[in-house]
Amino acid sequence: MPYFYTMHRVLVVDDSELSVKALRRTLEAAGYAVESEHRGTGAAEAVRRHHPDLVLLDIVMPDRTGLEALGDIKADPELATTPVIMVTSRTEAEDVRAALDGGAFDYVRKPFEELEILARVRSAIRVGEYEERLRFLSSHDGLTGLCNHMEILSRLARMLAEAARVRRPLSVLMVDIDHFKLVNDRRGHQFGDVVLRRMGEILDAHFNALGAAGRYGGEEFCVALRNLDGDMAVRSADAFRKLVAGLDWPGHEGFALTVSVGVAVYEGGLETADTILAQADAALYRAKDGGRDRVSR
Repeated sequence: MPYFYTMHRVLVVDDSELSVKALRRTLEAAGYAVESEHRGTGAAEAVRRHHPDLVLLDIVMPDRTGLEALGDIKADPELATTPVIMVTSRTEAEDVRAALDGGAFDYVRKPFEELEILARVRSAIRVGEYEERLRFLSSHDGLTGLCNHMEILSRLARMLAEAARVRRPLSVLMVDIDHFKLVNDRRGHQFGDVVLRRMGEILDAHFNALGAAGRYGGEEFCVALRNLDGDMAVRSADAFRKLVAGLDWPGHEGFALTVSVGVAVYEGGLETADTILAQADAALYRAKDGGRDRVSR
């Protein structure tokens, strides 16, 4: 089995070219990819552009101090989880306290020892990866890998607010595996888990580029799709329904899986996430009452 190594990326923010060169030499020799930014005012944008695993941020810079740049990074929800190590030639305890209170993971004093900074970088990246894993586990379903119930509701609310702001439609699908209880009763719960995992994979592959999918509960899934009006959402849902119906299940010849889908659409009204979900749920029950293996709006 091949081994794939992902090189960790470190962003150095320092107005001193000498310091940047020294850090680059040390980090690249240890196997890190290094990007640099020389202005404190550009720190947050550089994090957004390079997606580093760690930021080394100088405290003393002329245009915007490192503490101010740290505040910029931590104030942005998309950047705030990136670990930051402050690098400083100042030894005042007040500066260290301010950095740690501002959300810095650690600090290193200049002139730095190579072994010390490498140890602190490794530690920060390791902790950052661990925290990222915990965040993923807290927001995703352990069986399917999709968003869990609370996360899909949270994403739906954010996407609805975005749709209202940009005046674009947002479609919501409620997807239910038909007769799933019989799958568990007749073929066992282990195979039922196989079905759920595969549903998660297919939902993610089919809809991920358009929005977000989550396990709403049991064998029911919720999908939110940006910029799709009702007709487009129904067509996309029906393509998914046909895809599921045509799946092969090795070792379970003769088994066929179908889904019922309810579709609701936000097109600029006063709907909330709760009312859109209620509309999609009502449409799902119409699909079930109509014979299942169908899409209803």
